Amino acid sequence: MTLNDVARKLHTVVTALDEKKAVNMAVLHIDSPSGYTDYMIFVTGTSIQHNKTLADNTLRLLKDEGFGRYYAEGEQNARWILLDAGSVIVQIMLDEMRDYYDLESIWGDAPRLDIKEILKNK
Repeated sequence: MTLNDVARKLHTVVTALDEKKAVNMAVLHIDSPSGYTDYMIFVTGTSIQHNKTLADNTLRLLKDEGFGRYYAEGEQNARWILLDAGSVIVQIMLDEMRDYYDLESIWGDAPRLDIKEILKNK
């Protein structure tokens, strides 16, 4: 996958989450520290149904854009849904789950990207 493909995938995911009003979106560039992905996105959903909607829209747009290879976990109880699209991983969580696990602190030194810049750079 080229850098352009990764940037396009990131744009697709951020667009999908933004369209469905994801709360408190954080995009971290973690390529070097992780070794297994380029970007980690954390978002908060306002309810179990909102989490499902965020996940469904993201997976639909990934498929529509030709990024058909992905893995989803946690959709059944939907308090925390993990979407693994290879170079972009998305953590969709209810607020209490996000606060309790505080996964963002693991990558505290990773650069945070500007959501508005990602959305306007297609």
